[in-house]
Amino acid sequence: MILNNPYYYHPQLATRQVADDVLFTIDHHSQWSKLFEQGKMLGILIIESPTMNAELSNALRVHILNNIYYLVAFSGVVNGLYDENHFFVPPVYDLQNPDDFYLQKDKEITDINHQLADTDGLSPKKIHQLKTIRKELSISLQKEIFSHFNFLDSSGTYKNVIDIFEDAKRGLPPGGTGECAAPRLLQYAYQHGLKPLQIAEFWYGQSPKNIQRIHGKLYPSCIEKCSPILKFMIPSLEDSIPASQTSMLKEEMKILYEDEYLLAIHKPAGLLSVPSKDYSQANVEAILHEMYSEVKGPMLIHRLDQATSGILIAAKDAQTFKMLCQLFVDKRIQKRYIARLAGKLKSECGIISLPLTVNPDDRPRQVVDFQFGKEAISYYEKIIGKWGEDEIDEDETLLMLYPLTGRTHQLRVHCASPFGLDHVIVGDTLYDIMDEHKKSAPRLMLHAERITFEHPYTKESIYIEDELS
Repeated sequence: MILNNPYYYHPQLATRQVADDVLFTIDHHSQWSKLFEQGKMLGILIIESPTMNAELSNALRVHILNNIYYLVAFSGVVNGLYDENHFFVPPVYDLQNPDDFYLQKDKEITDINHQLADTDGLSPKKIHQLKTIRKELSISLQKEIFSHFNFLDSSGTYKNVIDIFEDAKRGLPPGGTGECAAPRLLQYAYQHGLKPLQIAEFWYGQSPKNIQRIHGKLYPSCIEKCSPILKFMIPSLEDSIPASQTSMLKEEMKILYEDEYLLAIHKPAGLLSVPSKDYSQANVEAILHEMYSEVKGPMLIHRLDQATSGILIAAKDAQTFKMLCQLFVDKRIQKRYIARLAGKLKSECGIISLPLTVNPDDRPRQVVDFQFGKEAISYYEKIIGKWGEDEIDEDETLLMLYPLTGRTHQLRVHCASPFGLDHVIVGDTLYDIMDEHKKSAPRLMLHAERITFEHPYTKESIYIEDELS
């Protein structure tokens, strides 16, 4: 059996049973239930071990439920946890038992923080100097910590997390990398010759304020900190777009409108708008520069999510690029999307106003944040019709969406959030990984179908439509 993809999977019955067993165990542990009630991501790994017996099971922190063998882990650190019976697998590197280097650098950073807490009497030059020193110390400390995070893949090969992120063209790993439950579970299994079968992560306790988490609900692994590690540890883990599909996506891109100043193109779902950290992936910006080699500088005026299809506008020269960008800034370009939502939406139309910001612990996911989020406004209108040539299901809703601002993943979050419509877009693997509607959804059902604006030179009204086929 091939281990499931931790980002896109539908749990087997055994996975749900094991998760419930772990929830029950923590609920009935006097200390753990209090420590975890503030909110913590937990992970389970079902394993295959035909030679397992009760004695070996206890020694290897393996638990048994109806002949299902499994491991348990939590993400991050839980201060004050007493795990007398070795219920949880240990961390890859124990940050609660740091070496002398860590203690020394941490003390130096703390001392600087104390100085910066009261800047009275400090010159701007001195403040800048202290912040520079603090940044250098933090990077040095981070690198020292990461030097201890050496991960193991299924073939028995070790690789340091810094090298893993460098190979993935991701730079220095973000803080907290390597401490999540999924890589911790796989590391322990590989170290002890245990074969992984099913992996899953779920939330315990209260939801954080800036992102909705539901007690007991299964969630995908985090992207920013874990995806390069998990791709190394799980060789069968497929990229979101297999290389064999790249040429097909490039062929599907087509020109909808063109004049001497600008053009509009159809971007297929799955094709990046601009280069990612992995420069080998095909993207619209690069393809346009291949087609218009004489153009210098950026061409795309705006972006669409990789999973979204529809219209993109590009400029053929720097002056047109500047003028079109200003149209966006002035909100003089109107866009309309069509989307299929899971479930029957009761309201016919309305405005969603929810401030958004990135989840710093799980990029690129966006979250509703009423304190620090940026204004994001969308108008929606329920319609009757088809998704291209396809009839929508009886338990789905077809919407027209009009973004009045242009935040990252704005429409997706406004639809999925319980503060918004509370109906995820069908096929959205990022904002509701366990939604049953994705079983048959070949893609994210969100399409940028119309765009209108005043031509920056001719001043005529430009109306471009990209109908779903």
